[in-house]
Amino acid sequence: MDPILNSDTKLFIDPLLIGKSQNPVMRADGIKLLKKSFQDVLELLEVSATEGDVAWRAAYKALNLDERSETGLGYGGASTSGADRPEWLRNNILKTAKEIITLGEKNPNVIPLMGLFEDGVGPDTLSDMTTNALLPALCKITKQFAEANSIKVTQFGDLYENAKLPKNPYRSNEPVLLVPRDVLRDLPLATDWADVSRVILEVKELRDAVNKLFGNWSKATVSERKAAMRKAAFDSPENMRRLLSAVANASESYDEKADLDGLFTFRKVLAENRDNYVGLIAAPTKKNQDTLRATVLEIVAQFRSLVEDNNLWELLWHGQEPRHERAAQLLFFAVANVICAVNDVDISPETNSGGGPVDFKFSTGFSGRVLVEIKLSKGQVEHGYSKQLEVYKAASKNASGVFLVVDVGGMGMKLRKIQAAQKKAEAAGLTASSIEYVDARRQKSASKR
Repeated sequence: MDPILNSDTKLFIDPLLIGKSQNPVMRADGIKLLKKSFQDVLELLEVSATEGDVAWRAAYKALNLDERSETGLGYGGASTSGADRPEWLRNNILKTAKEIITLGEKNPNVIPLMGLFEDGVGPDTLSDMTTNALLPALCKITKQFAEANSIKVTQFGDLYENAKLPKNPYRSNEPVLLVPRDVLRDLPLATDWADVSRVILEVKELRDAVNKLFGNWSKATVSERKAAMRKAAFDSPENMRRLLSAVANASESYDEKADLDGLFTFRKVLAENRDNYVGLIAAPTKKNQDTLRATVLEIVAQFRSLVEDNNLWELLWHGQEPRHERAAQLLFFAVANVICAVNDVDISPETNSGGGPVDFKFSTGFSGRVLVEIKLSKGQVEHGYSKQLEVYKAASKNASGVFLVVDVGGMGMKLRKIQAAQKKAEAAGLTASSIEYVDARRQKSASKR
């Protein structure tokens, strides 16, 4: 995977894919490292008599959940750092693993599947857990790639096998670690309940067990599904083995050709000939809130022109189906980055992928800023705009907002409704986000191109 060095790519290492990788180092060394890492934890738990004893504490230490930013993967947003994971989460994983051992099941694959049973175990946790186990293999893969492609390297310490690796210029004393694409998913299967549901409901015994708890499995919350899976699997060793077998054989890597999240499309735009973007906008003569907003709106206008008149809409579609909203966000991010770079415009478009509704923040190094949110027409346009309005009412003194609707069909009355909400807010004296529209529907005739 070709990582973006200063912004995380929202893909994750799925431990279930390691043994299926076509990369020889990952296939040979990776699976051994992964099994040994998790087997060590299970063996310590097996001899632990009570929570907190010497063996338990050793298992706690062996279960490495340290966050790994060297791969440039995950949910870090504009940065690649994250928060420390709480002590209770690691202990809960160990408690569940101990229960599974008590059932008589000592398969090390139970630990990577903790997302099936434990609240709080999300894709980042599973991916970082796996990355920590795989560090020696990832160092070896990266070292070989750097040598084969004459990439400048720096020697790193014991944690990185004392290997000579590329240094990340955006991180202090940290290497870049490359990950084979075929072990990456948009969500590890153990946390992707759409896939989990499909897999387990194909196994009659598991289907019968969860159906006893829910009349309608599809309407259960994730927490309810985890509770049901725990009860169904822990009812018998046979059910636990059926679950492990069903899930372990089901995972597939992120489909690079379909690229539903636009991750590879994003890189394509960043790497293509930039001459077409030269002269599209002029650098603002002043640095203040008004000129910043005018420049951002000019970038939006150029994005609209590229999509509607220059076939960029094609990058938002896979065959007859539109790609995910994330693809539209990344495409806009890439275009904005290139436009700013080639036209010497001092604006930094930054992703904000945390808990808030804002997709991008544009800034010029002073207090003023412009926030941009992008929504596909087929999504929750009205809800998105309402959330955005609340943001700007709270920050109206030093922020303005742009709500960009990308039409891929299914618009209905959504655009008219948010325009009405905008007028109502303005009439009440509130700061409302401006609304911009881009027609990204599939074009049927050459005349529109």
